[in-house]
Amino acid sequence: MSVVARHAAFPAGPRGVAALDQRRNRIAARSSRGFAEPIRAVARPSRTTEESASATTRREAAASAAFALAALVAGAAEATPPRQSFDVPPDAFKPLPGTNPPIMYYDIKGGGSTEGGARPGQRVAVHFDVKFRRITIATSRQGAGVTGGVPYGFQVGASAGTPGGPFIKAFNEGIKGMGPGQFRRMIVPPEYAYGDTQVQEIPPNSTLTVDLELLSVAARA
Repeated sequence: MSVVARHAAFPAGPRGVAALDQRRNRIAARSSRGFAEPIRAVARPSRTTEESASATTRREAAASAAFALAALVAGAAEATPPRQSFDVPPDAFKPLPGTNPPIMYYDIKGGGSTEGGARPGQRVAVHFDVKFRRITIATSRQGAGVTGGVPYGFQVGASAGTPGGPFIKAFNEGIKGMGPGQFRRMIVPPEYAYGDTQVQEIPPNSTLTVDLELLSVAARA
């Protein structure tokens, strides 16, 4: 717009001069702050209260879901796909130190050590499969969880069968030296399984095959 056109928008006389002076002062103040004249925004129809509330609810729900998913998977190892089978030659198993009679173990994925790893008092999340004569008796891999099932948690070192502890002793022994992502198979004598007690299809004094996969270790117990 030209200067003449700009001045034509103001009334003549003292009132016009005063209005023009005020406009000049506003423009000078904006220029001193490094801003140009603002561009007028195109007015948009305002949302109704119900629409605004609905949009806010959707945003909050999306943010909450994203936060929950991040909290669940952050720092956890990627689980081995469910129902994946592994054949381990009998002569590949080694005795697990500190067990008598020995638990025989073989690391299918990662590791190879029985030292370090999760410490007593720490809480861990694992996947497991318990088999008797090649028949799966118990597993955490059923369901549609983010890791192909529902991970099982227990406190390392807590007595088997007590609140917070694993359901058989073999978990406390087998977790030794394991780190997140490690997958271990164990041949478990009855002393570290169900002993002389019959549990469902498992007769007393039975040797079990246990697959144990460590998913994560909690920072605090």
